[in-house]
Amino acid sequence: MTTHRGIQKIVTHRNLRQTVYQRVRGIVLSNDVQAGAKINEEMIAGQLGVSKTPVREALSKLAHDGVVRIIPNRGAFKLALSGKEIEEIMLIREVLEGLCVRLAAKNVTAASIRKLKALLDDFEKEASYTDFSTYARTHQKFHQVIYNLSRSPRLRHLIESMYELSDLLRTRYFSKPERVAQSLQGHRELIAALEREDGTGAEEIRKTMVRNAARYLTKEAEK
Repeated sequence: MTTHRGIQKIVTHRNLRQTVYQRVRGIVLSNDVQAGAKINEEMIAGQLGVSKTPVREALSKLAHDGVVRIIPNRGAFKLALSGKEIEEIMLIREVLEGLCVRLAAKNVTAASIRKLKALLDDFEKEASYTDFSTYARTHQKFHQVIYNLSRSPRLRHLIESMYELSDLLRTRYFSKPERVAQSLQGHRELIAALEREDGTGAEEIRKTMVRNAARYLTKEAEK
C-alpha cells in the first residue's frame, strides 16, 4: 500500500475519532487503495500523526459500514466486490433512486432548481473533469437535495443505508474525465425533467444513468 497523496496530519484533538474516521474513510474509498488490498494501519497513523488506536477504530466502523473486511490475525482489507454483487447493488439503486426523483418532481420549487443548477455550475467553474473527489462531493450534495424533495424519510433511509457501498463504486466510476462529463450532462437533463415536473421522464433519466454505470463497473470487475 503506497503513501497517500495530499494527506495532512491532524493537529487538533477536538472530535479526534470522527476526524480520523473521515480521513481514513477518504483514504480507503480513494482509488489509491485497490479493491482487495490490505490497509496499512501503521502508515496511515503516521501520515495523520495519531496513534494506531483511532485508525483501528475507524477501520472497525468501516467494516460495519461494509467497505472493509477485517480478517483475524491478518488485518483490514478493502472490500472487493464481484460482478454479481455490483449488479445487485446497482439494481437496487436504480429502483430506489428512480422512485426518489419521480417523487421529487412533485415537490420541486424554483429555489431547488436554482440550487441544483448552482451545484453543477460551481463545479464547472471551479474544478476540472479530472478533479474526481470534488465531483464525487458535488454528486452527493446534488442528490441530497433530491432526497429532501422526495419528502419520503423511509425511502431516503433505504438509499442512505447503502451509501457506503455506493460511494465505493462511485469513486471507482468517477475516475476518468469522460465519465465525469457524461454524468454532468445526465444531471443537467435530470434538472430539465424536474423543472418540467416530469416525474416519469426524471425517473427514466436517473435509471438510465445508474444502468450505464452498472454496465461499466460490472465489466471492470470481471476483467
